[in-house]
Amino acid sequence: MTNHNNSLRIGIVGGSISGCAAAIELSRAGHEVTIFERSLGELKGRGAGIGTPVSMVQALIARDLLDADFPYFTSSEMPFLGRKSDDDHLGHTAWVMPISLALLNWSDLYGNLRRRVPDTIYHAGCAVSSVKMVDGETALLQLEDGRDFSFNLVIFADGYRSMGRQLICPQTALHYRGYVLWRGVLAERHLADSAPLANTVPRISYKGLAGHLVLYFVPEPKGSVVQGERLVNWAAYIPVPAEELPQFLMDRQGRQRFGSLPPGSMRLEEEDRLKRLMQAHLPVYYADIIQASHDTFAQPIYAADLPTYHQDRFCLIGDAGSVCQPFTGSGVFKGINNAIDLTTALQSQTDIATALRAWNQTQTNTGHRVAVLGQQMEQAWIWTAADFSEMDAATTAAWWKAAVTFPEEFTYAAAEV
Repeated sequence: MTNHNNSLRIGIVGGSISGCAAAIELSRAGHEVTIFERSLGELKGRGAGIGTPVSMVQALIARDLLDADFPYFTSSEMPFLGRKSDDDHLGHTAWVMPISLALLNWSDLYGNLRRRVPDTIYHAGCAVSSVKMVDGETALLQLEDGRDFSFNLVIFADGYRSMGRQLICPQTALHYRGYVLWRGVLAERHLADSAPLANTVPRISYKGLAGHLVLYFVPEPKGSVVQGERLVNWAAYIPVPAEELPQFLMDRQGRQRFGSLPPGSMRLEEEDRLKRLMQAHLPVYYADIIQASHDTFAQPIYAADLPTYHQDRFCLIGDAGSVCQPFTGSGVFKGINNAIDLTTALQSQTDIATALRAWNQTQTNTGHRVAVLGQQMEQAWIWTAADFSEMDAATTAAWWKAAVTFPEEFTYAAAEV
């Protein structure tokens, strides 16, 4: 038995958004926390955007996880667009779905959280080589440099290729979904006209091709929200068959990449091919934004629905747990909620094992519901994508309602791209 007033020694593997959120919440609850982050330098968001319900940002501000003046934009409209002809400039608007989204820069979110984690507990450049139980209440964590640490609890916040997931759920494999997310950013000053993107998050179908494009403004990396200084964040879902994925992930130096193609690494001929593809399928205005973007980057999309988030004194949070399609908005904010719920569970129970079992059941159930949602949205947005250039508002609204059935606790607001 461990009284909830006692401090636990907790190790966190991974120092990105989920790891930092867990460290903040658990430290404030009185636990002794240590973060181990593999990367040595400051983590970078590449200018990429995140969308989440406005209420989520407000809740994080209220918890002092984000600054009161945290920079973000709001949007109330999601137009569904399609190209009617080769010279169609802005496309045909099939329907405008009402939303309430906060649009933010990944780097701003990470920076706010990281500043709340004391440097004394954040160990960068420390790769974990193994974690194992040494008795019923102690986990031994070993770094690649040979150092050992003992903890009452180890939390894996180490992303979609998690060591912790392999340990807890070795039979659950990541499944490649048959498409990649190709991304880029463009400074607003390069736009001749930014009005079409004002207060909107357009989703644009490709005429005759699976997938779609989404784009919106986010604050620039230093947090400016001034018009003219914003960034256009765009993300194109592009089908790539599994047998072609290794070639797609070959970088400019001929090295085989696996998890992603970072900015500046994509082969120029592949980037040019994708830009030509977008010119052939998008309205001119949006194709021109992509054409003007440089050092684009990409990641294959995977999914995994886990049977558990917990084993012994090990837990999974964020994308170390269930991995879902980006348009569910499940990774970043699910990780923060995992951390908040874990802290609450540890405070509400006098026994760690009881707290972890209760927490695990909730997180596993939520992860499964998000996975189902991701499958529905994937079918709608990728494999049975509608041609919005040929649809009216009533038809499009009916298509969307039939395509995606949201669990009770979800409303369509979250989208990591």
